[in-house]
Amino acid sequence: MKTLRIMTLVGLFLSALTLAAPARAEWLRAETDHFVIYGDSSERAITNYARKLETFDSLLRAYYPFSIDHEVPKLDIIMANGRRDMLKAEPDLGPGVLGFYSPNSTRIHAIADVSSELSDDVIFHEYAHHFMFQMPSGAYPAWFIEGFAEYWGTVRIEEDNIQIGRHNPGRVNSLTQPANSWPPLEDVLRWRILPSGRYRAADYYAIAWALTHYMLATPERTRQLGQYLSAVAAGRDPVEALTGTINRTPAELANDVRRYVSGPINYLTPQIDLPTPTVTVTRLPRDQADLIWVDLRLDRDDPRDPEPVLEKREGEDDAAFARRQQEVLEAWREARTQLITDAAAAAARHPESEWGLLIKAKGERLAGRPADAVQTLRPIAGPEASNALVLRNYALALMDLMAAPPEGADVSQMRADARGALSQSLDINPLDFQTYLAIDQMRQGGSGYPNENDASVLEVAVTLAPQSFDARLRLARVLMARNAPLEAINILQPVANSPNGGPSRRQGRALLAQAQQQAGIAATPVDDSASPGEEAAEGAAQGEPAA
Repeated sequence: MKTLRIMTLVGLFLSALTLAAPARAEWLRAETDHFVIYGDSSERAITNYARKLETFDSLLRAYYPFSIDHEVPKLDIIMANGRRDMLKAEPDLGPGVLGFYSPNSTRIHAIADVSSELSDDVIFHEYAHHFMFQMPSGAYPAWFIEGFAEYWGTVRIEEDNIQIGRHNPGRVNSLTQPANSWPPLEDVLRWRILPSGRYRAADYYAIAWALTHYMLATPERTRQLGQYLSAVAAGRDPVEALTGTINRTPAELANDVRRYVSGPINYLTPQIDLPTPTVTVTRLPRDQADLIWVDLRLDRDDPRDPEPVLEKREGEDDAAFARRQQEVLEAWREARTQLITDAAAAAARHPESEWGLLIKAKGERLAGRPADAVQTLRPIAGPEASNALVLRNYALALMDLMAAPPEGADVSQMRADARGALSQSLDINPLDFQTYLAIDQMRQGGSGYPNENDASVLEVAVTLAPQSFDARLRLARVLMARNAPLEAINILQPVANSPNGGPSRRQGRALLAQAQQQAGIAATPVDDSASPGEEAAEGAAQGEPAA
């Protein structure tokens, strides 16, 4: 979708809508073509870091060239300095996690502990995931999604040298155990590793990396891999797709890979010219610097999210499941209560600041007090407002209030105010995918929903943020309602193939089966009972490369 097309749709939407101690002042913001980086850092350090990330992006695009005919929103990356900063970003973060990527929140972002020698491994791994979602085909098998990120996560970028295909010693060590310690390759290809069983999630990542490295080691195998991935994207089973592409049985391929990692593992030192990144560095205002960590936490905790509901593990009895469910629920409620408290305390340090008022309102929404959030933001969300985030959050607070309006409330006026705020927000920043999702939220249940314009709204959201499972699930539902199941299948494949468990993948797989039935094609067989537990998968996604 071209920029002109997006701007044309923006015009249609506008017409249709009628905690921690205070941070030090050294926080800087570095902007490049593809990133916005925040760091409590020196200008030299953040500039060098920004250049390295932009060079990594150029490297990926050199190896995987594809055209994008629209402007791509930049990824926010926050530089953490050690465990203390990591806990400011996520207080419940497990030990040893050196970074994580949050694509399914109200702000797509990544955190990296730059104090660690493994910082590049973590952020390159996570950005490889982010990059892969922009590639034309998202229907990759789960093992390749992780194998791709692991392969590119070990890239080394020096001033005059780039190395591709290096290995992580920990990964290789886990692969040099006796042959019978490996899970059957069929299980790896179909993502059937049990967190409580014989095979650990770490084994999966190691084998996914080894298989990817092996397939990319020669031009012939790389060609075969492309054929295999195309077959899986077309709907073939990840094991059956070996026939006619790689032409090895799972056992034969496993032996090939085992022999490969037992010998010297070569890496590439490509001699390619990459553009010199341009970096613009500015200093953050004191209030924004002070509030940066709590703001990130608020953006990962959507007030509309329901309380967590777990699924039973294999072999788990009812009593054990009930205890685990209660423990998770209590921890979730405690974390939310703490975040609400932290937001109020942080906002109180900046009572007259626009940033302080925004943080206060976010906390009030999270606490289930949308009327307070509306009152907090109303003075800064008028016709002269220039902050798109303030306007979007004001509209969301109004929508929360409309869902359960107080007695005597003028719901029509609230709806008009919310529409006006979203129009204004889009006019200021037409690249914010969350504003399009807010428009969709307002339209749900309305007259004629979903119409062609509703589908267009969500198509723009997915175009701008293909990493967002929320956007993909919404668009798929609308496409199915409009009798376009084949388009819905294409949108759902990356969600259904996600290596990480959780509600989004379960919803994606259920919707995919419905779309396939609607299209009259055979449903993809699914065995979620044998996939990794949500906790193990999330830990692997966030910090496994640095463990």
